[in-house]
Amino acid sequence: MNLNQLYYFRTLAEFQHYTKAAAHLYISQPSLSNAMKSLEKELGCVLLEKTGRNVKLTEYGRMFYNTTCSTLNILEEGKTELAQKIKSDAGIINVACIPTAIGTRLPKSIKNFQEQNTSSPYFILHDAFSLPILTGLTNGQYDVGICSRDLHYSDLSFIPLFSEKIVVIVKPDHPLASKEKLSPTMLRPYNLITYPEKAPIGTAVRHELNAKCPNLSFSETYDGEIAIAGQVAENNDVGIVADTVLVNSFNVIKIPLTIPSDTRMVYIAYNHTRQLSPTLQTFIDYLQSGKEQYTSIKS
Repeated sequence: MNLNQLYYFRTLAEFQHYTKAAAHLYISQPSLSNAMKSLEKELGCVLLEKTGRNVKLTEYGRMFYNTTCSTLNILEEGKTELAQKIKSDAGIINVACIPTAIGTRLPKSIKNFQEQNTSSPYFILHDAFSLPILTGLTNGQYDVGICSRDLHYSDLSFIPLFSEKIVVIVKPDHPLASKEKLSPTMLRPYNLITYPEKAPIGTAVRHELNAKCPNLSFSETYDGEIAIAGQVAENNDVGIVADTVLVNSFNVIKIPLTIPSDTRMVYIAYNHTRQLSPTLQTFIDYLQSGKEQYTSIKS
């Protein structure tokens, strides 16, 4: 028995179809079939039985599937822990950061940290939205993140770092362009575009808008400021976005929106269930101690 057979068996049990499982594994169907026959011969029992073009687990197959999943999960967790230990010993920190800060705020912090620490680690930067960052922190892909908070990720700790104002953006000739500020109620006549509701920033924006004006009309959602501002600049849409440098390159008018200034809060995030290296802890402490400088940087 070898690891390939276990991976093949788990995949086939989940797809319950030889052709689909083989395609997912990037192997030929005969190779998958031969591997399963060899595994069954070694175990001395039938794990799978055909039902037309599909297959299903036998009673023995269900027992072995549970064992296989547990074994492979433990192996994968061990590989992740080993990779983290290797990175830690090599002095490497993987930092994942939202697009609005990775080119403006983060480089200055890393430069200052390196200047103040003679044994500074090597930083690898990853540009991503908040949800992929949170997932990456959970599975060990990243060591620290600069992103929104989502309390569904119970294995992560969040330290407030800075906030970004939420504004309304419109074309210069839009009827709202002359307003000095806007309340959520004033947006009711318009179809709005903003972030997806599943994104942490989208959840926060909708929560504050609904608190003052329930059931506003949202026509489209986009992942980031560039996509939203691009739609506003080319159409007659009304956008609701964080006031970041990414908006500034578009010919749009930004109007303050009367919702709490901390609606869009960005955090330092890390996985508290994993052992932090001394260097990583020092970097997190440095970011936390320097959060006032983040607040003073204007987007």
